[in-house]
Amino acid sequence: MRLLIKLLSLLLLVTSFMLLAAAWVALSDNALVTQRTSLSPGDIARAKAILKQNDPRNMARGAFHVIEIGAQDLNLGANYLVQKFADGHAQLAIVGDHVDVAFTFRIAHLPWRNHLNLHGTIESVHGQPQLGLWHIGRLPIPGKVASWIAHRILAANHSGTLLGSAANPVKGLKVFPDRVRLIYQWDPALIEQARTTLLTGSDREALYFYHESLIDLQAKGVGISGSLVDLLEPLFAMAMARSGERDPVEENIALLSVLGAWASRQDLARLVPESSRRPQGFRLKIEGRRDFAQHFLASAALAARGDSALSDAVGLFKELSDTQRGSGFSFTDIAADRAGTRFGALAARSEQDARRVQQRLAASVAETDLMPPAKDLPEHLNSTSFKALYDHVGSPAYQRVMDEIERRIDACSLYRG
Repeated sequence: MRLLIKLLSLLLLVTSFMLLAAAWVALSDNALVTQRTSLSPGDIARAKAILKQNDPRNMARGAFHVIEIGAQDLNLGANYLVQKFADGHAQLAIVGDHVDVAFTFRIAHLPWRNHLNLHGTIESVHGQPQLGLWHIGRLPIPGKVASWIAHRILAANHSGTLLGSAANPVKGLKVFPDRVRLIYQWDPALIEQARTTLLTGSDREALYFYHESLIDLQAKGVGISGSLVDLLEPLFAMAMARSGERDPVEENIALLSVLGAWASRQDLARLVPESSRRPQGFRLKIEGRRDFAQHFLASAALAARGDSALSDAVGLFKELSDTQRGSGFSFTDIAADRAGTRFGALAARSEQDARRVQQRLAASVAETDLMPPAKDLPEHLNSTSFKALYDHVGSPAYQRVMDEIERRIDACSLYRG
């Protein structure tokens, strides 16, 4: 028996040592990818054009479709996904007949060796994507092993719904010196599979709860008109009560997702198909302005789901588009977008922050606790006026107004600590 205990102890010691050694080799003090790629208004415009051109809803079931993605767009897309789902950076480049891929993820709470670097290649073998040699830090991973690991990760996160050969939409991949060509076969069932995968059961239940609660509150005269905070208070009080047994971050995300879709006049049947009821049209206001409340909630919903960069870029792109047509460029709308982004990010940043937001809003807040006064900021600028006053986005004159917006948001009580 003593011998067995000694052997087990030795095995545990050796295993622990091997794990520590592997972690030491895999982690690094330095980031492999140091340059952060941000989404500019031009990037958003290009992405919208690509999405419109390749909108699968316009395709017949079983039809084959070809997408060609340039090297720059490939890199931007990878960075968006990495920034959305993790604290990291990406760098993709087409080298010869393969795509060279590098990722850096920062590991929170580690005082040293807190960077996880991944580097490898994606190749086209007989027209299908295949992983080449990869490295996790300094630890080499052969292509077949890397492919097996990737497959298992996808299976764990997507319940195998899209991984079977019959359901696999990718029918071909070819790498050119300046672009990647992807051939896929469209099946409308993939949309529902993806929706089911991305929204867990608790997500759907929470979305349904806040959707129905919004309608019930409107039946009592709340949330039909007036200030947005009059609706936020009872909804966040509900979120606080539900968070006693649920994740407060997920509750806040679901709540803001419903409000953001409603304020943006999106089809709520896509978000909550289980309900046959729909809320009355959005007429709530901040600082007496309905557009402020709409910008605030739409940006808050994006930021709560981890899309702060996208929220900022979409808001700026809309304002630049409006200089050519529509209402013109408005720093007032940018202020509402930025305040909403700050609110959504805070509401979902951590369990502690999520609970603090719930408690503050449930206890009654003023509009200026969430968004500072903004009516005095420049607005309705056409392209000529914008160029004369600010020349371009990012100019010193433009940045002075943006800095003032950030200063005002910093002064809002909810964001001070």
